[in-house]
Amino acid sequence: MTSDDDNLAQSIDLVKRAQDGDPAALDSLITRYYPKVRRIVRLRLGRGLRRWLDSEDILQGTFIGAVRTLDRFEMRDESSLLHWLGKIAEHQIKDAADYHYAQKRDGRRQQSLRVTPGSDSSDDFQMELPSDERPPLEGVIGGEQLAAIEEAIPDLSPEYREVILIRDYEGGSWATVAELLGSPSPDAARMLYARAITELTRLVRVRRESAEG
Repeated sequence: MTSDDDNLAQSIDLVKRAQDGDPAALDSLITRYYPKVRRIVRLRLGRGLRRWLDSEDILQGTFIGAVRTLDRFEMRDESSLLHWLGKIAEHQIKDAADYHYAQKRDGRRQQSLRVTPGSDSSDDFQMELPSDERPPLEGVIGGEQLAAIEEAIPDLSPEYREVILIRDYEGGSWATVAELLGSPSPDAARMLYARAITELTRLVRVRRESAEG
């Protein structure tokens, strides 16, 4: 059994035990996937909401939501778990954003959502994960800094952003990518991903040239 197979078997075991009510298994499951889900949350937030929403609050809500619905989740592989958690995070972000904009319209958002002086929330997105948590995307663009890549991802179209998230951050196979995005085939998913990477490369270079100029 390879290390990947062993890790998958451990994750499946943790999910089953957590579904049976084992609190230690649930804690281990959250600890195991916290860094990966955190990275997905960072990218889904984008720069606009980063000023007002704390990724740790979104993560907390995500895992609370996961605990509440864990009994309805069926784990096939690691990517299915990450995609499920990513979708819960997406709903958490949408709810928080809706609340933020409602508060903005009412003129009452400042007290509840403002990042106060001295808060580390605005620096939250500068934290680096261990190198083994970095997605394969880092090598695709030929040595660009991962931070610059992730700053540009929110500027992609929703379709391009999703294909990169599912493939590189959730670890989905090409068949999984095709299924989730409604592509006609794995090859079509690959072509979509290639176009997304091309556009991402362009955005990173434009941003870099603008900063240098």
